[in-house]
Amino acid sequence: MAIRTYGLSGSGMDVDQMVRDIMSARREQYDKLWQKKTQLEWKKTDYNTMYNTIQNFRNTTAFNYRLSSTTIPKTVTSSAESIVTATANADAANVSRSINVINLAEGAKITSGQIGSGAIKDSLVSQLNLAEGKFNLVISDGVGKETIEVDPTKSIYDFVSDLNKSGLKIRASYDAALDRFQISTTGTGKDVAIDFGETTDPAGIDFLTDKLKLDIARVEGKDAKVELDGAEITHSGNTFTAFGVTYTLKAKGEANIHVSADNGKAVSAVKDFIEQYNSLLETINKELNEAKYKSYMPLTNEMKGALGDSQITQWEDMARSGLLRNDSTLQSLIYRLRNDIASPISGIAGKYNSLSSIGVTTGKDYLEGGKLYLDETKLKEALEADPDIVNKLFGSSGEDRSTQGVAVRLYDSLKSAMDNIKETAGVTSTIKGDTESTLAKQIRDYEDSLDRMNDRLAQMEERYYKQFNAMELALSKLSQQSNWLANMFSSGN
Repeated sequence: MAIRTYGLSGSGMDVDQMVRDIMSARREQYDKLWQKKTQLEWKKTDYNTMYNTIQNFRNTTAFNYRLSSTTIPKTVTSSAESIVTATANADAANVSRSINVINLAEGAKITSGQIGSGAIKDSLVSQLNLAEGKFNLVISDGVGKETIEVDPTKSIYDFVSDLNKSGLKIRASYDAALDRFQISTTGTGKDVAIDFGETTDPAGIDFLTDKLKLDIARVEGKDAKVELDGAEITHSGNTFTAFGVTYTLKAKGEANIHVSADNGKAVSAVKDFIEQYNSLLETINKELNEAKYKSYMPLTNEMKGALGDSQITQWEDMARSGLLRNDSTLQSLIYRLRNDIASPISGIAGKYNSLSSIGVTTGKDYLEGGKLYLDETKLKEALEADPDIVNKLFGSSGEDRSTQGVAVRLYDSLKSAMDNIKETAGVTSTIKGDTESTLAKQIRDYEDSLDRMNDRLAQMEERYYKQFNAMELALSKLSQQSNWLANMFSSGN
């Protein structure tokens, strides 16, 4: 940078202000380029918001409504809920079944007699009068086995902790008030057990039988045993599934289980779909119809300096408005969504072959942008005629679009829109990590241009200062010469 010596001539020129004024005009092109880059950054953020909104609807609503568990809800009643309760999935037949619970599944358990220990329980030595010296126990849960090292200088609670941390499916405990020790399996069924049979250390056997008062014979669990419509079923647990119905056994005895379609839940499911679909539609249409204020460009720092905070907020709200107005990707998605909803599903017999046939229709006001409404009476009539109709209309998986259910169509349409947005704007709100999208590439091009332009402007500014510096030096010399001549003439007189 050259030395700036302006002001020596006494010209009175404000060189800094003059350079700023000149550069201000030169920077207009830079500012316009920066505004265009900022608009693209805002647009990328708006696209990212839309991508996330569409993805969320696709991964939850559209995905779930392809599943029969969503569209064929079942209700199950038990004549004796104290004996057995049940739930049913969509595959369960609407029938009644009889169940006789003969045995509940049980785990293995052994409980000691009263140990008769001493009052001091800080170690097994003091509590049970054990001799010092470590020994080993081998315990099995019926599947695996572990060797437990017992240290008599530690307490019975440490021994309990070692058993529980062994990795076996057992649970040990000691109740000081009852002065009893207990081990039980965490699972149930005939394959679980508590078995000390491989313990060979005499000190270990004496500890178990004489000190803890345990019967160390192998103890096994029991399977649940039921008769379902006369067929005998055994299971290791008290919960099992048969023919799409999950039974939870609670006590011995008999009960009748009745499975039927839950039309009330089916109506609620359709209502929920309409609410979520309308919310998505409203969000997309808002972006498509948002006003665009072309005269409002992003504010530079210099422009912000002349405005108040509220003015800046209002200006930037208008500058950011309408960046996705009439966007072709979103318009195409709206068209496909409405077509997916309105088109009949080929291959469904009878009069109920479209959403409109079961009472799901768009409003008559075109300005609502395809908002859905429900005629509950019509939907209930359709469900009475065919309890599976909602599943057929939403979840049918045909080979082509005409035979696919609404949710299946929507799932594909939403993916297509997401792919288009990804190609245009990526899947992030900034260009970080985005090297492929169209907007990211354009933004980086702008950044490169701005960097080059900024370098040129800096060089230009330096050149102006050098010119003014040279002018000031010249004026200073001229002033000095003029003063010398004036003094010479004055001396001559």
